[in-house]
Amino acid sequence: MPKRIFLVHPYFPTMAPIDAAFKQAWPAAQTVNLLDESLYADVPQDGTLSPLLYERVVTLLQHCVRSGADGIVFTGTTFGPAIEAVRPHIRVPLLRAEEAMAEQAVGMGHDILLVCSAKRAMPVIRASLEAAAMRRALAPRIKELWVSGAKDALAKGGLEAHDQLIASEIEAAAFAGVIVIGQISMVGACSYMSPALAPRTVTSLNAAVLRMRSLVER
Repeated sequence: MPKRIFLVHPYFPTMAPIDAAFKQAWPAAQTVNLLDESLYADVPQDGTLSPLLYERVVTLLQHCVRSGADGIVFTGTTFGPAIEAVRPHIRVPLLRAEEAMAEQAVGMGHDILLVCSAKRAMPVIRASLEAAAMRRALAPRIKELWVSGAKDALAKGGLEAHDQLIASEIEAAAFAGVIVIGQISMVGACSYMSPALAPRTVTSLNAAVLRMRSLVER
């Protein structure tokens, strides 16, 4: 039987990119998408997660397990602390989408530019990068780029305007190291970036697929 992988999303734009990545890189897996946009709607601007939000995340993950999940990927970076808290109590492999990306990024170079469109996601992803570096006894220099106008661009001009703005700010940064596209909802920006940047640009899509496959099929 195919392995059933649940992809849990608190944000609609993340669904299609990671589902497509699974279908391309691991076509034998059965992906099931579970969306609950109320989670992000109830997170304050500072990204603090209330005890009730922790409980709601647990409920979603337990539903996945009861529904036959062989593995679960949670795509909302802001909810990293909740995922870490519940991980010991979930009996199937559970990944945050950015975990494998962080491992890949720190192995590619010493200078890292972390790019996010949601400011509250920045410390969560940075912590993942720092934890991955610590496991390898590395100490990379991490620079942050917050694309503050991305959400406004999305509202006014649609996804294309959103992606073009992110790509433009990355190009303008003229950064010579590893570029980390922090959120799945931002991966469309890669299409508008210079091809020269591709070899040193990291997203969470394929890294998450390969990591989950290794955990489920080992």
